[in-house]
Amino acid sequence: MIRKKIRLIKEADQTEIEALIDIGINRLVIPREIAKKIGVKPMYRIKTEHGDGSIREVDVGPVFIEIMGRGAPDWATIVEKGEVCVGAETLETLGLAVDPVTGELYPTRRFV
Repeated sequence: MIRKKIRLIKEADQTEIEALIDIGINRLVIPREIAKKIGVKPMYRIKTEHGDGSIREVDVGPVFIEIMGRGAPDWATIVEKGEVCVGAETLETLGLAVDPVTGELYPTRRFV
């Protein structure tokens, strides 16, 4: 797993933070504290399965994410505590992938 600086933007507020890039998860995961800081409001709830096998209901809200100069709207899964994690589907949306040899992010396509 690697870490990268990302920018999360919601309307007039934004934050730049180091995030864990984890292709073992699907989407963007952010702690509630960060969601509140930038104004991400939950739109709905979903059940998610966690690494320990537990199933929990969590909030989901819209946010704009930017990594390596590539930005796109995304849905953030909001958890009570933990760290910011970027999953495989979010990377795919941004046209990014993890090189399995070097562990670095690289662009998979042109992004215009």
